[in-house]
Amino acid sequence: MSGGKTAVVTGGASGIGEATVMRFADAGWNIVIGDINADRAATVAEPARAAGATSVTVLPLDLADAASVTDFAAGTYDRHGRVDVVVNSGGILQNGIRFNDMPVEEFDAVWTVNVRGTLLINQAFGRRMTKAGTGSIINMCSLTTYRASPQPAYAPAKVALKSMTETMAAEFGASGVRVNAVAPGYTLTPAMQARIDAGQRDPQAILDKSAIKRLVQPADVAEAIFFLCSDAASAITGVVLPVDCGWLARSAYTSYASQPD
Repeated sequence: MSGGKTAVVTGGASGIGEATVMRFADAGWNIVIGDINADRAATVAEPARAAGATSVTVLPLDLADAASVTDFAAGTYDRHGRVDVVVNSGGILQNGIRFNDMPVEEFDAVWTVNVRGTLLINQAFGRRMTKAGTGSIINMCSLTTYRASPQPAYAPAKVALKSMTETMAAEFGASGVRVNAVAPGYTLTPAMQARIDAGQRDPQAILDKSAIKRLVQPADVAEAIFFLCSDAASAITGVVLPVDCGWLARSAYTSYASQPD
């Protein structure tokens, strides 16, 4: 078993998860990356080690498979006697679709990974962390946690994760475990770039509705996650922190019926 602090990052092979791995690596932590794409996760592990991580372990993880989650948690604790941070970055996206046109199979797939998978991870690690009496858990919400969206599976799932965060925070707090979430805005991950390139997202429309005229970078979200897991946030639990370049504020402001001259 290696010494030092240990962070577990699901979905750590790309996007926000990858940036989170690198942020904890910069701080010299042990890192366990869980991802269904083990080959891609292995390519993230090398720069994380070079950045200063004490150790980086890649373990296979399928959030849709309860047995895989159980094995992932067991494998993590086999290597590290204690886990200090769990970041639930694993999940799948959904393109815009009309409510009546969405196949129920699409709904089931999104909820199986994004909600049920997050719950399984939180139970597997939460039981051990609350027993140990320390730790921080981060869930992954979204702007769709707060605003209607033509993503009738993805958006309700992100609302559910807000409720899950608050429930866990209320229950785990007495044991010394804090639970928070981040709500990333339109973040320029590889998946987002692919959707922009395919014409499925309009970057100018995003910028027009943002107070800060740029897209969120994965590293921006990783910094917020790192803060929420740090001693500087020791009094913070049960919150969902938007990291959105002011999109929530600006979009509401510009939709008001009367605009100032």
